Amino acid sequence: MEDETEPEVEKFPMASSAMEGVAATALRSVLLRVQKVAEKSGRQSDRIRVVAVSKTKPVSVIREVYDAGHHCFGENYVQELVEKAPQLPEDTEWHFIGNLQSNKVKPLLAGVPNLAMVETVDDEKIANHLDRAVATIGRQPLKVFVQVNTSGEVSKSGVEPSACVELVKHVSLGCPNLEFCGLMTIGMLDYTSTPENFKTLSNCRTEVCKALGIQEEQCELSMGMSGDFELAIEMGSTNVRIGSTIFGPREYPEK
Repeated sequence: MEDETEPEVEKFPMASSAMEGVAATALRSVLLRVQKVAEKSGRQSDRIRVVAVSKTKPVSVIREVYDAGHHCFGENYVQELVEKAPQLPEDTEWHFIGNLQSNKVKPLLAGVPNLAMVETVDDEKIANHLDRAVATIGRQPLKVFVQVNTSGEVSKSGVEPSACVELVKHVSLGCPNLEFCGLMTIGMLDYTSTPENFKTLSNCRTEVCKALGIQEEQCELSMGMSGDFELAIEMGSTNVRIGSTIFGPREYPEK
């Protein structure tokens, strides 16, 4: 699933004819599962965003999912997103969900004018770089999530839960070209989150909303991936990032 530590991929495999139609069918199955768990939880399924994580997948397969009516996609690597974005319609809603380095901020924003959101703001430095780049380019304010490390693993990016409020305040009050939209977390090492991970993020939202004086509906929760998105939705997620369940296993070029 979404592993932010893997090396950046430069070339993407061609789609095999056997794959055509499979991703669109899988997408429909995922959307149905989202609808069912939302109804079970007393929530509206149209208030839950599904980000189809398309890293390492060829444009032809992403286009198949787009043509099936789903326009929201997530990518982990700047170079891959910059190469893919111009090949898909302008109304594609791109989410950047990988670890973002400061030197990649300008190429990302310049290369993807329809970038809808960066989900992985994890310190003031990257927030400041994004804020300045948005101003320089002159685009609309960029929506962002603050990434929280809820598992305590040193290999994971994200601000510590205890420092979450301060980073959110910096983004909200000190970065006029960024629009704070919520919190994001990545699960455990095997990408399955425990209820405790999700509860930690929910608790962070409570603290953030109290500090900013906003309603909880104004602070999204991006949590849940292929292996645990139903549990995440039950626990309040508004944004699930689903890759392999829609697109199948990752495809990396042979070395």
